[in-house]
Amino acid sequence: MVKDHLILGKSSQLKQKVIPVLDELTITEKINRLEAFFPRVKLDAKLVLKFLINRDFTQVNRWTKACVVYQIGTMKIADFSLDLIAQLFNPDRLIREVAGWALFQIDPQSYRSNIARLDEQTRRKIDEVILDRGDQSSLMVFEKILFYQQISFFEGIPGITLSFLADISDEVKLHAQHSLSIDEKFNNCFYVIYSGSVKYYVKGNYEMDFNKGQFVGEMLSAPGFANTNLIVANEETILLKINKDLFYELVSDNVRLADKVLEYI
Repeated sequence: MVKDHLILGKSSQLKQKVIPVLDELTITEKINRLEAFFPRVKLDAKLVLKFLINRDFTQVNRWTKACVVYQIGTMKIADFSLDLIAQLFNPDRLIREVAGWALFQIDPQSYRSNIARLDEQTRRKIDEVILDRGDQSSLMVFEKILFYQQISFFEGIPGITLSFLADISDEVKLHAQHSLSIDEKFNNCFYVIYSGSVKYYVKGNYEMDFNKGQFVGEMLSAPGFANTNLIVANEETILLKINKDLFYELVSDNVRLADKVLEYI
């Protein structure tokens, strides 16, 4: 008799666990019914950020982690200062830079005292993307990712994929009226206009303008011309230079990005 009651009790509990999953209920209704059997840890906004920032890359990808760190800096949450200091020593450049930026937003003095603990080359590179140094300032990897997300060509491409593209994107600055050869003999790169605009010349003849967000590919050289294809900056212009071989390597590992490239071609 006791055994029968136990079996009935277990059967009843099983039904209460299974039926909400199978029923046509909203996600909220399913959660409410199952919470008695599977209670959740209650996390406020700060605890969620704390939970994410301290996960390793097997549990949260680098782009998600960078966004969390950026949010901490935007909200200037001083409670996370120690976490940000720890991330200054992260081997991932993306995380290291955005952690330094976030710490600087919260406490510039703490940033200066802790950045001094890094080796000179690393410290200099972080200072270049965080401190306002005029022409010596550079873009954070995080800023490059945000920029790529705004380009229609990359619509639907995950942030984590764009983070790898940003890793291989070098910053090139062109002063007004300065030129750059894009002949395939002289470079092995694609360019994207980050800011400003350029004029494109073929054999000295003006062809068109390239503006913010547009791609400038390598061009074939004409026989007998040293610089067949030139771009000339209309104003202070920043280009993102992408090594062609590294780009194709990235494309080969990302199906969605490969589809976008084929669609563009």
